[in-house]
Amino acid sequence: MSKARFEVVGIGSGRYTINDGGRTVAFVTPQGYIDWLLKSPMQEGPLLTSIRKDTHLSYTLGLKILLITPTPPTLLKDFSYRIEDGGSRLVLTGLGETPNGRVASETTASLHVDESVGRYEWEMETIITNRSDKPITATGLEYNNVYPGKTGRCMLYAPSKEYNCTLMVDRDNTAWKFPHQHQLHYSRKINTLTFARGSMAGFFGEETGSPVVIVKECSEPPDWAICDMYYDLHCCARPAGALEPGESWRFRYTVKYLGKAESAKVLASAKPIPIDAEDRKAYEMPRLELGVNRFDRSVNIDQADDASAFRPRPPKFVWDRDTGHSTRGSLRITNDRSEEAVWSAAPPSQIPDLTRLSISGMVRTQNVDGKGVFIRVRYHTFVWYPTPHVEWVKTLESTPVTGTTPGWVRVAVPELAVPGEHFDYLVWIDMVLEGKGVAWLTDVDVDLQTVRAEKPSLEQGSSKSKLLGAGKSSSSSGTAF
Repeated sequence: MSKARFEVVGIGSGRYTINDGGRTVAFVTPQGYIDWLLKSPMQEGPLLTSIRKDTHLSYTLGLKILLITPTPPTLLKDFSYRIEDGGSRLVLTGLGETPNGRVASETTASLHVDESVGRYEWEMETIITNRSDKPITATGLEYNNVYPGKTGRCMLYAPSKEYNCTLMVDRDNTAWKFPHQHQLHYSRKINTLTFARGSMAGFFGEETGSPVVIVKECSEPPDWAICDMYYDLHCCARPAGALEPGESWRFRYTVKYLGKAESAKVLASAKPIPIDAEDRKAYEMPRLELGVNRFDRSVNIDQADDASAFRPRPPKFVWDRDTGHSTRGSLRITNDRSEEAVWSAAPPSQIPDLTRLSISGMVRTQNVDGKGVFIRVRYHTFVWYPTPHVEWVKTLESTPVTGTTPGWVRVAVPELAVPGEHFDYLVWIDMVLEGKGVAWLTDVDVDLQTVRAEKPSLEQGSSKSKLLGAGKSSSSSGTAF
């Protein structure tokens, strides 16, 4: 295997590609994000000359790592790089500071090839410095955040996801397995574990390897966290005291991919994180997925589950097991006064481009006044410029139902067609009661089809085909992503 010959190419607007052998290994965004695309020098890939959109939580092409810190939240003020060892090592440096200037961060990311396994890896160091004249007490400390591609895509992309759990190795070298699902937040369970230098955490389940972070040196005891919505891995620490003026916290760590055999060995020795009766009671809630949803079963909080769910909040939002159309199970909203009550399927899901989404359901009402009950789809995306914000592009609603219905009434949201240029858009699916009264919703039919496919003729209530627009890739040069 020949040695790497890294080069860095500016592609405009503060973006840079990191290339090796005519392929783009990673790129750097103006926000200080590294989007790492290739795992090995032997892996084929495109040579990027531009990107369509900067990396963020719901749009990551490879593995996201940071040149700034999430907590304290620093903004990138300066980016530089140098190439060493005849091109076989690339060193990136990101300098950041908090908006008030009290805290500075410096992250160095060194990319090279581990020739013993033939894979790229990053040696990283993050230094957080108190530049103010007063001590800083941090209840939380996060020096990096690692986010693999496709994790934020949720329900509508679930069949295409490659990994299924996060593993963390504690102080006693025990690996703990946290299955990927969207409802049970693991903070309370992680807080019961103790970590030390040498701790490893990462994402497991991919056939070609597992991205992991290994802590080598740390000023404060290491810690981890997982977001229950996107599964990003928070690289944290537990500060024992205040950071005095002029003092720094320092963290040295490696970001790399374990091979298939290494991953299998860690997985085989891992213990499942305990899920108890209290967890099941607290997080039992009706699932929402592709196909007909009659709300007669809950999410699987003790295993991988990419379904969205409606989280009950009695007495206003209730999973009514005794009322349903055809089978038991419905969502019930009770408004004692006239107001808008929104029960969303959480989390939102990315929606594939070149698809069309149709949603219908059966509703029933009792003494509903005001606008009424309806299903709503909020179509949106994240935009960096001129300032980071969510752009709410389109809102689609079924025809509202009011009064007291003699039985169940079918409602349908106008079809949402997603064009090819909308490659990173998301949808919130809401049950809304605007007014006063009681409303039920059941048999929600979530149908996702490719734009090119003709809708199949299906019997009423049958399961829907899970036709998804899989991600597109190219191995040609000069590709714009």
